[in-house]
Amino acid sequence: MARNKPAAFRTLPKDERRERIVWAAKLVFLEKGFDAANMDDVAARAGTSKPTIYAYFDTKEALFAAVVELIKGLYLGKLREPSAYAADPAEAVARFCARFLELVSWRDAVGFQRVALATAGHSPELTRAVYDTVYGEACRALARYLKDRKLCRASDREAHLLLSATAGGAVIGHLYGVDDPHPDPPDEDHIGRHIDLAAVYAVVKRLSAGWRS
Repeated sequence: MARNKPAAFRTLPKDERRERIVWAAKLVFLEKGFDAANMDDVAARAGTSKPTIYAYFDTKEALFAAVVELIKGLYLGKLREPSAYAADPAEAVARFCARFLELVSWRDAVGFQRVALATAGHSPELTRAVYDTVYGEACRALARYLKDRKLCRASDREAHLLLSATAGGAVIGHLYGVDDPHPDPPDEDHIGRHIDLAAVYAVVKRLSAGWRS
């Protein structure tokens, strides 16, 4: 089988081969969805063979889980912790929520959430994994920030409320195709170019009114 692999793939270190397969799978799942995607598609995109894919991942579910882990790392790197945005708590939370909204409203993020939702009937664990990556990680980061600064008593509930109030409606609109997601990824240096930033600030201002000073 090795002679059928492109030289560029064959000469890569093992870890880089795996990474290339996962990146290829990410594109295939986005294009075709979980059910329609197959290992032949991934092999062709990665420039290798199907037996090589199976040497790293014994099932399509395992490969999808690896893609979720890849996306998780990319997503958290772009989202960051609330403390990275500002010293003032209300400002930091508003900018964190705005960045969250930008990320989950991006076309690729919406597409991947749709892929995950389509698997809920037969592979609910995959859907939960994507939910935990997109929403769970953001809620936990925000709750940690609120708790560490002793801003409120129920930090988990407050974090969920903040994300739901600032992004929930927009996300639902994108998932159902009511509103078109933005085709470009969020700007690394600027927040709010493709979302209603004023609305996010207004929600955070209202919800933060009872925080401890």
